Amino acid sequence: MNRPAETIGADGRLPEPLTGLGDAVEIQVRPAAGNRGTEIAVRLRDGARLPASAAVRRAVGRDPDQAIRAALREAKQLLETSEVLHPDAPPTTESTPLNQPLQAVTRDGNREGRL
Repeated sequence: MNRPAETIGADGRLPEPLTGLGDAVEIQVRPAAGNRGTEIAVRLRDGARLPASAAVRRAVGRDPDQAIRAALREAKQLLETSEVLHPDAPPTTESTPLNQPLQAVTRDGNREGRL
């Protein structure tokens, strides 16, 4: 992110999407390589993963990695623009067989970070 590391969490608080992850994660804020802004690193603490398989967690939308990616994306947007951008909702006024695939991709893109 194109912002000095000293300004992120300077008041002792990180953006809400990151603090919302709770104690299950470790968060590190450090200057990026080449003095090019700031890196925010987030990883699950040992034992924070659920015993269910990754495919099952992902299918039901409870994969901790998805939550971390979404929180990092939202925190970056908050720090750089002071708002979180979301796709227009609803994209059409009624659900049709033709627009259901687009609705599913848009919904899942929020968790995965890509369309």
